[in-house]
This record gives sequence, C-alpha cells and structure tokens, in this order.
Amino acid sequence: MPRRRLRTVVCAVVGWLLPAKGGLAQASATVDVALSVVEYDGFQPSAAGAVTPALTWERPRVAIGLRGTYLRFESGNRSIQGLATGSWFTAPGRAWRGEISAQTGASSYATFSGFWHALAEARLHRPRERHGFWIAGAAGRTSFGALSQPAATLTVAGWLRRGALTAVASANRATLGDTAYSDLEATVRTARGALALEAVVGARVWSRGGGRGVYGEGSVTCTLGGHTALVVSGGRYPTDPLRGSIAGRYLSAALRMRARPERRPTNVPRPMPTGVGANGSSASAPRIDVRPSDGGVRLIVDVSGARSVDVAGDFTDWLPVALRPTADRWEGTFSVSSGTHRIAVRVDGGPWIAPAGVRHAPDDYGGAVGILVVPSP
Repeated sequence: MPRRRLRTVVCAVVGWLLPAKGGLAQASATVDVALSVVEYDGFQPSAAGAVTPALTWERPRVAIGLRGTYLRFESGNRSIQGLATGSWFTAPGRAWRGEISAQTGASSYATFSGFWHALAEARLHRPRERHGFWIAGAAGRTSFGALSQPAATLTVAGWLRRGALTAVASANRATLGDTAYSDLEATVRTARGALALEAVVGARVWSRGGGRGVYGEGSVTCTLGGHTALVVSGGRYPTDPLRGSIAGRYLSAALRMRARPERRPTNVPRPMPTGVGANGSSASAPRIDVRPSDGGVRLIVDVSGARSVDVAGDFTDWLPVALRPTADRWEGTFSVSSGTHRIAVRVDGGPWIAPAGVRHAPDDYGGAVGILVVPSP
C-alpha cells in the first residue's frame, strides 16, 4: 500500500497550535474500504483491495492516533501495516508553543522480512493569526529484519491560511545509517461545501541512497452524509526508508465510514452557557466590536483579566485564531468578505460562546453562534 504523504493540514498543522474545544476529550473512528491500482518501482502494476481502520483521541493538549491497513493484491499476496502516534503540547503562550511527539509502526509484506520504526520528535511552533512556522527534530531507530539502524530528521516548515485555503511549505533532512536525503514539499488544502481538495508536490534532492526526483499526490473527499464520504486519490510518492515503503504510483477510490456523524472541521463552538438574556446575549459573554480595516475587518473583544481570547467562524474554516492583547481588549484583523458570517468566542480556553454585541442564531448542534454582518466596501 503506498504511503499517503498527503496530510490533513488544518488539523495536523494549524488546528493543534491553539487549545481545543472546552477541555473535553474528542474521539473519532473511521474505516476506509478501498480499491486501488498500485505500481511499485521495479514491479508490474497490480490491483488491490484495502481495509484501513483509524482511531483518534484528542484533548486540548494531547492527541493520540492509531491506524492500520490490511492490503490484499490480485496475486494473493498480503500486506499489513500499523502505526501509533501521540503528541503532547505545552500551554499556549504569547508567541511560541512546544510539542513533544512519538510514533511507532510496523509492516510486513508476503515473505519479506518485517519492518518497524520508532521515532521521538520535539517541535517548536510560532503560530500567528493567519500564518506561522515551526522547526522540529526527531531521532529513533528503524529495523528491517535483523538490521537495525539509527535515524534522525530535521524539519523547517511554514503555513499560511486565507479563508478556506491553507498552504504549507516544508524542508526536511533525514538520515538513516549511510542513507541521507532531503525533501522539499508544498501542500495545499481547501474545502467548499461537501468537497475537500488536497494536493502535495515535492522534490527529493541532495540524496545519498534515498533516490531522487519529483513527486506529487492529490485527493478529493466528497461527504455523502453524516457517516460516509467518498475519497478519490492518486499520484506518485517517493521511497520512505524511515517507514519502510518503496516509491510507486497509485490510483485509489475509497468509501470512508465514520462511527459518528462528521462535525465541523475542528474546534466546533459548543452550545452557549446558561443565563442567556432575552436578547440572546449572555451576562458572561464578552462584547465584540467590528471595525473596517484595510483589506478586511478588525475584531475587538472587550474583556479584562483574560490570559487568552480566541475566535472561530466560517471565515476561519471553524479553526480557532488567537487575538492580540491590547490593554483590556483583544484584537485581530481578518480578510472577511462582505455579507453575513457566523462567529464564536472563547476566553482562557473555556467553552465557546456567542459574543455580546451581535445578533445570535441557533447553530447546527443545539447551541448558538453570533451573526457577524460585514457591509460592502
């Protein structure tokens, strides 16, 4: 089974830089049933069927993921893969946020020797409102049969978000025994309605034993209902010595089934607390003020004594964005199109609430959100 280098960029890169919703644990379970055509370098193309279960468990500062794949080729040969990951994040600060993560995985194919790897990584994030960057270093070991080798990586990456579009660029240097190589990558993700598009292009350079060349992959995810989605993906990926996969091409169509209906992308605002007044506002809700700014709007939240204030809305793809402190107010400038938008506010990592100062409306999950009206220029 080809290694999926495509990343869910918003969740993996941006969504975890800020606290998650309300401090409650969130779990997600999916199963992909796929039909693929795979052509590994040096081998003939082969049709294959795959079953891929995945489980994630998330808290504001902890994320754990489990994933496995059972793949059966038309020749009758089988491939089994498993991966476990975990991350711990430091409390959000004014400028930087730390992350410590670990991953371990194993795979086997036909009569070949089994492969396993274990890596630990430290990452330092510098998140801003609509862009940021991080630097990371990882070390561990890999093993193919009786051969075990030390492995290390160094990664520098940056991300940029504009509305529903998120782009990530990264440079990675990896060493594995006598093998060394560098990957330069650019990843783009966007979503519109029921469709989510993702693409990655990259080049392997400065390689010693890891191969060279250009690669790229793309995927389209179409949500069919609350519990199902259709995922079509394909492209070429490079050899990954750290995780035991060889270069190849593939085309795949999968039906993704979820254990529970899919909600908004991440960090969904929760229902409003009790004590809502007759006009729909809450006595404890901070007041928000909307002012025009060059190329967008400036949001000002009036709240004193807070350590952090985040906003999320349809104009951020429901990802939390930290505001900047200015005296007893918190501010942020956003590129927001004219019209009506939905918004929620969170103070000190608490529950998401509809802010005072704007009209309120029910959301799709039994709560309420603020209605932000942006006039035409």
